[in-house]
Amino acid sequence: MKDTARRAFVWGTYVVAAAVVVQFLLAGLGIFADSYFFFFHAVVNAPIIALLPLALVLVGWYGGVPIRLRWLMAAIFGLTVLQSLLLVPYHMPSSGALRYISGLHVVNALFLFWVTLQLLDRTRAWAAKPA
Repeated sequence: MKDTARRAFVWGTYVVAAAVVVQFLLAGLGIFADSYFFFFHAVVNAPIIALLPLALVLVGWYGGVPIRLRWLMAAIFGLTVLQSLLLVPYHMPSSGALRYISGLHVVNALFLFWVTLQLLDRTRAWAAKPA
């Protein structure tokens, strides 16, 4: 059973990475094609990026996945929550420097992508080690 949990963590890492790439795609489509794609960016795919890592942290704990991999997975959840919080000033009825904080949404997205790549690389290396 623990071996199944380990494999689920590895496959789940690939699903999370794919969801992050799709999130970037949906943002780009929302900007350059049709703003309707922002619905999928904010309402459909964002919860997947937030909640799947939480489930995978628990699966990884059960399967004995190294703590560093679980922390990287948990960081994806935290960075996704931060993504939402960074948009709060944008939606407030204010102007000026306070709204500029929302510009960090893009910077955080790049950091989220980098953490995802680190997680993917380290998970692949861990999974390739003989048991």
